[in-house]
Amino acid sequence: MAESSERSGLGLMIVVTWCCLAVLLILKAATAPGGLVLSTDDAMRLVQVRDLLGGQSWFDTTQWRMNAPFGLPMHWSRLVDGSIAGLILLFRFVTDAKTAETWALYVWPLLPLLPVLFALTHVAFRLAGRTGALLALALGASCVAAMTPFKPGNIDHHNMQLALGLAFVAFLIDFDRSRWAAVVAAIIAAVSLAIGIETLPYIAAGVLALAVWWIAGGQISGAVTRFGVTLSVTSTVLLMGATAMPYRFSVACDTFSGYYAALLVASGVGMAALPKLAVLNTPFRKSVAVIGIGVALVLLTGLVAPACLHGPYSAVDPRLYPIWMSGVAEDQSPFLLGRMAPGNFIGGYFYCVLAALASVAAVFLVEPDKRRIMLIVCVFALAGLAIASLEMRGLSFALLFATPGLIVVVTRVLGRLALPKSASVIATFAAVLLTSNASYAFVGEQIQKSLPVKQQFDAVQTNWTQACNAPKAYRELAALPAGRVVSFIDQGSMILAYTHHATLAGPYHRNSAGILDTYAVFAGSAAEQRAVLKQRRIDYVILCSPAPDYAEWGAIARPDSLLKRDAKGFGESWLEAIVAKPKLGAIRIYRVRQDRLG
Repeated sequence: MAESSERSGLGLMIVVTWCCLAVLLILKAATAPGGLVLSTDDAMRLVQVRDLLGGQSWFDTTQWRMNAPFGLPMHWSRLVDGSIAGLILLFRFVTDAKTAETWALYVWPLLPLLPVLFALTHVAFRLAGRTGALLALALGASCVAAMTPFKPGNIDHHNMQLALGLAFVAFLIDFDRSRWAAVVAAIIAAVSLAIGIETLPYIAAGVLALAVWWIAGGQISGAVTRFGVTLSVTSTVLLMGATAMPYRFSVACDTFSGYYAALLVASGVGMAALPKLAVLNTPFRKSVAVIGIGVALVLLTGLVAPACLHGPYSAVDPRLYPIWMSGVAEDQSPFLLGRMAPGNFIGGYFYCVLAALASVAAVFLVEPDKRRIMLIVCVFALAGLAIASLEMRGLSFALLFATPGLIVVVTRVLGRLALPKSASVIATFAAVLLTSNASYAFVGEQIQKSLPVKQQFDAVQTNWTQACNAPKAYRELAALPAGRVVSFIDQGSMILAYTHHATLAGPYHRNSAGILDTYAVFAGSAAEQRAVLKQRRIDYVILCSPAPDYAEWGAIARPDSLLKRDAKGFGESWLEAIVAKPKLGAIRIYRVRQDRLG
């Protein structure tokens, strides 16, 4: 009864905290210079949602205005598209279509933040009681490095993945307390993978922890069976009801497809069956059975989809790496960020390492009856750190997974101090200040500001983004008759979102042909330029000098390339200037004279 009362009070505090965060994030976004500027993925997601609302099939995720005139098969899930579209339709009951879309851009990213806060405080409550839950609320809400996916405008799937990942952990640790925990955890696991394969390592880590728990004699046989059955059923339902037609009965390594559904169904059947086998009555026999299933899944992958053993990017054209993929920020190592922006590194990866180490220490600090929970949390924290050490996209997961371990360390230290009440309040405040990511982010920001202007990473990014990717920069292009546009890669999604034109390329690994042809137009030889322009029947070429591609591609471009000639102030006979001196932004617009291409 006391625990129920405590949880009710915590629930109210979580909702109040979420409301305060929502107001702060909305006000900050609404008053930002230049307004709400979407990232490339957010812009593309908005286009996909508009197409769905415009009548495109639920089972057709092709972006027909990208890679013009052929279209680009996208690997994104309709589950997110449909959720955002539903929110827009809801808002249309009280306002016009354009305003409803704007409201959705502000509101949607905030919704997954609420379950994140609930899941985080639940895990902390199990480990450190009410004090731990309150600390989780404070540290989670102030985790600057993990809050980016929840800011207005962030409508890609990362915020949903974070919410599902934290919820998966929260239900996983309750397998021995709640009959429904296994069912909900399995549904979360399947939905998470259907939204994006990025969470596969975390789901695998959770299943591994579950297997070890069962092998060690945990009284969870019924829960494991329920998890397995639910995983199989949910995966089948998602395959048939939320997967694009081309992937339903095929192998696609970068999206939820028949291959991944088969793996999940096989895993689920195995998990459901093992606890029912009476012969598996010793830890050794259980271990052999679990290892056997793991080996069978690897062999199945090697037989059906050998390329997927090399990761989701196994089918990417290797020619993309030097001209594009090597520069994709979220795929880079955090150590590269350490060289480019050491201040940001401190508030991000450095703090992440400290929190992960705290999770390891917490395993030895918690009471024996809570050690199993802490071990599960530690597995996720270390898995998150391993992924974040390889690519920066994993940083938010790593930070949030490690937060409960950090809280355990803080509560144990505070408990051993045995301070009087007044001093304890001050000590708790000091502990939050010292362990909050916001403090490390502030220190990092001050270090970053002290660096030379060229190393002001965030400022440089903001400047060229405002010049080349802000909505206002596309007003002049949007006023022109519909056509096909060649632009730098990061501008492709913006063209789709802010104009009615089609384009060749966007920052997507499946867009090999469009990216290579775009590179040929800007940095290739004169013959290569003209061949692409004629084959693709291009109408417009746009140039934005502040964009990174202008300098980076220009440095390795052919001597007779468009970029080399433009840098020297030379024009092309087949380009007719429409907007040579833009009034908004820095986008110069040229019409392609097909009659002069030869």
